[in-house]
Amino acid sequence: MTRAALLLGALLCAAGPLQAMRPYDQMKNNRSKSVWLTGNSPKTGADYYLEVSQDGRAILREETSKTVTTRRGNIPVQLIKDFLRETENSEIVNTRNRKQDKTVFYHGELLSVSAYVSGELTLTKAPLNNFGEAFAYAFGELRKAVMELHVDTTTAAFLRAEPLEGEALDAFREKAARDGEVKNIETYNIQKIKPLLASIKDANRLIPLETAADVKELQAFITEQQLYGLRTLFYLPSTRGTFKCSVLEASKAGPAGPAAKPAAPRKKR
Repeated sequence: MTRAALLLGALLCAAGPLQAMRPYDQMKNNRSKSVWLTGNSPKTGADYYLEVSQDGRAILREETSKTVTTRRGNIPVQLIKDFLRETENSEIVNTRNRKQDKTVFYHGELLSVSAYVSGELTLTKAPLNNFGEAFAYAFGELRKAVMELHVDTTTAAFLRAEPLEGEALDAFREKAARDGEVKNIETYNIQKIKPLLASIKDANRLIPLETAADVKELQAFITEQQLYGLRTLFYLPSTRGTFKCSVLEASKAGPAGPAAKPAAPRKKR
């Protein structure tokens, strides 16, 4: 066998492993960048959650004392790309001290923004005007587009996991400790409930529970693992950390108003 044939054979053998790696690498490259944030509208008084992904998907959940409204769908990708760019370029998002106290006499919106920056999931809490003019403009255009989405009434609920730290974590351990310690739930058990695993991977993100069956499956897991708390507010100690988990309504209609009185009959002249 010639030297050239040997070289060709070696290349063909190497092609198999390389080909096997391509789907995984392609999957990694196709993962959508996302940003999710919470705030409070000064105009309506509603608390809201907004999430967008670079593939066009968007979620807006608004909650008042009487109603909950969710909008889901797709908006122009360019608006999301602009917002993602301004989020990544925002100085306050890139700084190490990402939690700022409320500005004195500031009456605008306060945001809590979660985003992956340089591979790290960051959480930035600050007034809207601290994120910069370009961010505020991109955010405004984004919100206008999301408000045009149809109201979603099919999603059963949302699941959110918030990391416990400091005094909050100490208080939980003191209340929930059994035999002097809080036992972690193993990851192989958590991953049986896909929305739950997703929620602790992306802290503070609202993970849709699409159907009533998904909600029941989560509730059964809470009971089975004897998790501290209730079905709608429970705590999950794990090797990834300890989380306070909330099951949030996706929609709730306000109380019906008084029935309209029939119009009085016109008098004959």
